[in-house]
Amino acid sequence: IWCVEHDRALVLGGAAVGGVRLGLPRLVWTTTARSNFKHLLYNARKNAEKVCQSADLTLWRERAPTWMRIDYWEIFLNIWAVERWQQTSTTMKVNRAANPEANMHTSWFVSFATHQSRLEKERKRPPTFQEVFDKTHKKKWTDQYISDRAQEVAESYSQQVTEKYAGEEQPQLDSEVWVAASGAPKKGHVYGFGHSMDTSRVLSGTSSSASHTSAFTTAGAPSTSPNEMRGFIRDEISGLESRLA
Repeated sequence: IWCVEHDRALVLGGAAVGGVRLGLPRLVWTTTARSNFKHLLYNARKNAEKVCQSADLTLWRERAPTWMRIDYWEIFLNIWAVERWQQTSTTMKVNRAANPEANMHTSWFVSFATHQSRLEKERKRPPTFQEVFDKTHKKKWTDQYISDRAQEVAESYSQQVTEKYAGEEQPQLDSEVWVAASGAPKKGHVYGFGHSMDTSRVLSGTSSSASHTSAFTTAGAPSTSPNEMRGFIRDEISGLESRLA
């Protein structure tokens, strides 16, 4: 199994990672998994703070998440205790508060796939991507989008697919039109896509317009192995330490 700790050079076009030749789906999965790991780590911090009812890092040492070795957890605690890291964290919080549109989402704790499944049960048919997007990017009860960007992307996509498929059945998702409306992927992530969604079709330039079946699905890549999880952890530690050096 290829280990993430060897990931030193990610080249999407050439599919080269740390000298190891990989297919695009694997690279997409790695990018998504790395992003998900950061969410796991964030949740581990919040959980430790909640259980200990304190932001004092010295009280968190016995609150390591079940998926992380205690020695790795202690390394993270030591890094988080560094004044420079805390200053950076505070700055990022201020920036997020100043730019709420970049962080708004009406369904933080419910996955994209879960919303997709719920809508399918409610409507007795597979929902379109835009229906799921609206579900996760509109304020409850008001039917208003959470940000100007969300509204602009949704309206642009709706207009473009209407024009493209005039008089024809529209696919659940036309990835080419969505990217045209939402902008190019950033760090492997497409605006509006949930973290559990398979982005390989968009990143590889494959249009889903050729298929009127399920055009957006959760990633079918292999699950994270213990070796890969350790690789993510060591990568994150190395990155944090280098930034604090």
